[in-house]
Amino acid sequence: MITIGLILKTLFNHNIDYWVLIKYLSLFLFLFGVSAFFFLLFDKFSNKPKKPFLKVPQKWILWIFGNGLLYVIILGMVLGLEKSGEYFNYKLRDFYLSNNTIETTGVIIGMKRLEIERTGREDFYLIKFKNNEKTIQKGLMIKYSEKDDNYENKMFELKQNTLTLNRMKGSQLRIVYSEKFPSFLKII
Repeated sequence: MITIGLILKTLFNHNIDYWVLIKYLSLFLFLFGVSAFFFLLFDKFSNKPKKPFLKVPQKWILWIFGNGLLYVIILGMVLGLEKSGEYFNYKLRDFYLSNNTIETTGVIIGMKRLEIERTGREDFYLIKFKNNEKTIQKGLMIKYSEKDDNYENKMFELKQNTLTLNRMKGSQLRIVYSEKFPSFLKII
């Protein structure tokens, strides 16, 4: 289950159409998979000491500490798997953008925020471009664009201690996208 969650996160995390579904599925699969992995420890720490706290305080302290540590480890592993999936998705995008790519002009038509309550959110640039005489619209994760460090330098200009914010919506820019998977795109 952990592997399936990691594969889903790696393949579809960048795609604006599937981001919410993949976030839910990967979190569920990671949590369920890691919990199944630690099932024997759950069983060991689920048994409370039978005697009251005042008679055997060391057993109660070990029980509380063991349960707390187990939940912290599970949470850390789930968050680590989430970050690993995002990292692998970014590297997969770089792989597909390193060969068989098409360069074109795109237009930022807006920004969209996808949000899951108390779980996470992601901001996307909505970019419209032509693909073989067909106009398509895809989302580019803003944090991927910031990692690429190409478009962010064009958003701000600093001249004589004055910061100018350039208009993004409606501005044309050069993009490169994968011929095989057009959802992998990059601002150049």
